[in-house]
Amino acid sequence: MSGGPAVHQLLPVLSYGDAIGGAVLRMRAMLRGLGFRSTIYADLIDRRLSREARPADELPGALAREDALLYHLSIGSPLARLVEASPARRVIVYHNLTPPEFYRGTSPRVVYWLERGERELQRLAPLADLVVGDSTYNLEAPLAAGARRHTVIPPPVDLGRLAPRPSAPALPPVVLFVGRIAPNKRQEELIRVIAAARATTLPEARLVLAGSADDTGGYLAGLHALADRLGVAGSVDVPGRRLSDAELGAQYAQASVFACASDHEGFCIPLLEAMAFSVPVVAHAAGAVPETLGGAGVLVKSRDPLVWAELVGRVVGDGRLRGELAAAGRRRLAAFSEEAISARLAEALRGIGVSPPPRRPRRWGR
Repeated sequence: MSGGPAVHQLLPVLSYGDAIGGAVLRMRAMLRGLGFRSTIYADLIDRRLSREARPADELPGALAREDALLYHLSIGSPLARLVEASPARRVIVYHNLTPPEFYRGTSPRVVYWLERGERELQRLAPLADLVVGDSTYNLEAPLAAGARRHTVIPPPVDLGRLAPRPSAPALPPVVLFVGRIAPNKRQEELIRVIAAARATTLPEARLVLAGSADDTGGYLAGLHALADRLGVAGSVDVPGRRLSDAELGAQYAQASVFACASDHEGFCIPLLEAMAFSVPVVAHAAGAVPETLGGAGVLVKSRDPLVWAELVGRVVGDGRLRGELAAAGRRRLAAFSEEAISARLAEALRGIGVSPPPRRPRRWGR
């Protein structure tokens, strides 16, 4: 094909407001900025993004040997066969697969697609010219599956869409978590934490669990039942839907602390969003969370709600500590700038022999 190599992206679903979908859109902008031709292909495309992507069945005719295909793997999909048949260099961008065990007994459909994804990773990792992990943690499974060449490139995030500004914590204090309602996110632990905090350190605190509630099985109902049982139903807000950028920005702006009790995160983009709003973070030390935080938050190994309540209460009440954590978050964000990520992406592609065409020198008039 003319115009130098193309670097196309392929993913099962391009969703509006989704973390992976947002990263794919930002990565396309980076690839084009580097001088590559780049198109997004997906099996399912949100109607609000219909102008941003092409149907996946158009992909085979768009690939040449000199090109690269970036396949975003986070769930099982029939698209794996397109990757296997690709004449282009194969790059697996691995966003991690949630262990199916979290969904057994609640969502058989999700279990099926996660297990299928695990099998597809076993096939694709050894075939890949390069495996990209969002984090070092995310490389563990591809390496175990036989990946040869690998690197870490954090997902590009458009923080500007939320209009970040220094948070003005609400009174009473608000403990915020952002992420889909899912068993691996362990939102039930945060409900126990808010019950413990209201009984000890923060008697008027509220909890907001912001995130979509698709494919939850009985998990969402269980959260409401737990809040009722602990007597905090009136202090726990679970919208159960994906918030607009304006709504999400407003939640960060009023938050006193961002709390994450998740057992399994491959990166955790909301940590960066909290840092952008100078919201201090208290998080369970699991998965990629310690790596993403990079020391810019309070890590907790205990699952004891009273331990969490004490730490959250201290962060909310200690202005100096809040300031230190906010400053650490701003410094940490520099590692995830689009300039830094774009440079790493260009270097990774050069490493597999894919470079953009030379830029034509500008002709100046007399």
